[in-house]
Amino acid sequence: MNSPVRDDPKIDFKSLPRSDLEAMQKAADDMIGVLEQAAQEEKHILIDVLSSTAPDAFTQWQHYPPGDVHDREKGALWFYHAHSEDPEARPWAEHGHFHLFVYTEHVQDGIEPIALPPEPDFELGGLCHLVAISFDQSGTPMRIFTVNRWVAMEWQYPAEEVIRLLDFFDLDNEEYALTSRWLVAALKLFRPQIEWSLRERDIEIARLREKDPEGFSEDEDIEVLSSFPFDLGGQIAAIEEALDA
Repeated sequence: MNSPVRDDPKIDFKSLPRSDLEAMQKAADDMIGVLEQAAQEEKHILIDVLSSTAPDAFTQWQHYPPGDVHDREKGALWFYHAHSEDPEARPWAEHGHFHLFVYTEHVQDGIEPIALPPEPDFELGGLCHLVAISFDQSGTPMRIFTVNRWVAMEWQYPAEEVIRLLDFFDLDNEEYALTSRWLVAALKLFRPQIEWSLRERDIEIARLREKDPEGFSEDEDIEVLSSFPFDLGGQIAAIEEALDA
């Protein structure tokens, strides 16, 4: 059973460097631009992904689109999927979520992982999970969250390294370009909360590790480690208020 997940970052936007606020404001503009373009082209950042297997019905656990969207050269990979609702594991109702990753070849030399998959291939490397973005039944983003290692089968690294890896999440993909651009913008727009969430993740990992040094990362009763609400309007308002201060 998941322990209670904190979701109150309480970011002091006015204390952030102006350059960070301006980068977040640009990301908001980019996100809105993606949504406007999608509307003009009668597309949707989520529905188009779910339609990748049409006419087959949407299936829980299947990755959308099949084969994922990845750009090894730039360093990123993402997919969308859903599984059965579990209020104890994810204390909110959702349709599904995007998982966002960066390839481990971008991890700095000398950084020790928190936890690795069983039988990791050190020559090939793997994926480091950044965050997941949850959508409700209407196709609206609702939360951003972090997960225990087993959930995404990742190579799990400390928060400060994962924060550095956020800048490597970028892709060239023509078919799902709008969705990729939206995801890139989301990481930049909510950067302060994501950094908070990753650090909260590590606090929870340390607590779990103390209780179970060997199996903490593979406990399938523990899924979500930290989360916060996806509030686009509130984020934009907070950025603008801080810039005007």
